[in-house]
Amino acid sequence: MLESGIYIAVFDLTERCQIQVGKLGCFWFDAGFYLYAGSAQRTLRTRLERHARKDKSLRWHVDYLSSEATMIGAMMVPGPREQECRLARELGKVYTLAVPRFGASDCRCAGHLFYAREL
Repeated sequence: MLESGIYIAVFDLTERCQIQVGKLGCFWFDAGFYLYAGSAQRTLRTRLERHARKDKSLRWHVDYLSSEATMIGAMMVPGPREQECRLARELGKVYTLAVPRFGASDCRCAGHLFYAREL
């Protein structure tokens, strides 16, 4: 397994719900699938295991979603952290931006979380 790289974590949310996403705000999330573009430069496996857990401290935007939705898988790609934003832009060409600025506190991207009713 890769130790570092970029990834797309895929979450399944079975029912529409409202989620407070830290200081970003409170948002409605429709039932469906959410694709999150992220990166980990030392502990990729650990990062993905964290996303899969429901019980955790809520630190990052994705923690708020993953505490409500089930992570059903992830796609990992070797590459530097800088490629995370490129990956998010490519996802944005195919899927709907779910929440503006989600996962993009440290970059200029529109967001790193995308929605699909079906996969």
